[in-house]
Amino acid sequence: MTLILILVLYTIAHISVSCVQISFLKKMSKEKAVILDEKAYLDAANISIENQKFDIFSHFYNFIIKILWLSFGFLWLKELLIKENTLFENTLYLLAFLLIGALLNLPLSLYESFVKDKKHGFSNMSMKLFIVDTLKSLVLMLVFGFLILYALLFCYEFLGSLWWFAAFLLSFVVILIINLIYPTIIAPMFNKMSKLEDEHLLAKITALMQKCGFSANGVFVMDASKRDKRLNAYFGGLFKSKRVVLFDTLLKALNERELLAVLGHELGHFVHKDLIKGLFLSAFMVFVLFFVFAHLPEFFYTQSHLDGVLGGVFALLLIFGDVFTFIFSPLLNFLSRKNEFSADLHGAKMSSKEDMKSALLALARENKAFIESSRLYEFFHLSHPSILKRIKALS
Repeated sequence: MTLILILVLYTIAHISVSCVQISFLKKMSKEKAVILDEKAYLDAANISIENQKFDIFSHFYNFIIKILWLSFGFLWLKELLIKENTLFENTLYLLAFLLIGALLNLPLSLYESFVKDKKHGFSNMSMKLFIVDTLKSLVLMLVFGFLILYALLFCYEFLGSLWWFAAFLLSFVVILIINLIYPTIIAPMFNKMSKLEDEHLLAKITALMQKCGFSANGVFVMDASKRDKRLNAYFGGLFKSKRVVLFDTLLKALNERELLAVLGHELGHFVHKDLIKGLFLSAFMVFVLFFVFAHLPEFFYTQSHLDGVLGGVFALLLIFGDVFTFIFSPLLNFLSRKNEFSADLHGAKMSSKEDMKSALLALARENKAFIESSRLYEFFHLSHPSILKRIKALS
């Protein structure tokens, strides 16, 4: 009952924050429009309210699934797969748990892509593309998941009481490798990456990067519009694998000066070493995560029917990891929002304050993001400040 109570309290807290946000959005939607025009302002508020309602439903849906796992799911899977409690059996056990979880979440993904996002003009997803994406994701999960889980279980089985420290080091190495190969290997599996052909714009971007001392292995355009109409850009990779990736939707929606301001913002993260800080902060969080779950009381295993299962600690980590994240998210979000303000100022210096503000407005307008959030929702969930606060900070 203790484990279920933890999930109940977590779910109540999460849903309560969303309810506060819905009340805030409903109140704000009745106010006079700020920054956006009346229609865009009201549309953004209504879309945000619908997103919160979907989040509440999704969270409750996942709460029920976790209760089922704790009540009888882990026991059923143990009787099905664990015979001699070997590393191989336990790896299959955890993979089966992940695979079943992914399949159970498919209805939510289908609704989000083909109902909610289609309704608001975001999604360009076809059923064929959705199936292909899902199959690719499952294959990646099975292949890399097997290798990583087997290595983690090896640490647990053979490295004694400090297994969690070895598991932390292994996980940090995996994070580094994923960051290293993502732009050159993983991302191209899902999207076509083409080198930016606009020579004039490429020269401007190159000059901007040189001004900040940033070297990249090319500037690429990603065909994001085949799935979604939202705007984005990112600098991906580490060392020689670094790439500048622009969504094709971004190139269509922003003028040159706005685009350079957005890239100036991203370069601000590089100049302020936010990416390095983020990696070490992630490492610290993973360190604490493994330490906590390595020292769980025995009743966690008995109440979830994971006693005697070699991979039980990792199953519990997957079930209760969200609770851990929720507790520490306010600190992470606070630091991230602070970094975003600084990056905005850097983007303004690279272009101008007016260009940066214009770019932020374009992002809000095209992504139909509401301009403000409640303090409670911001505290727990927002890694980026609201558009209104970012524009005010620039002013």
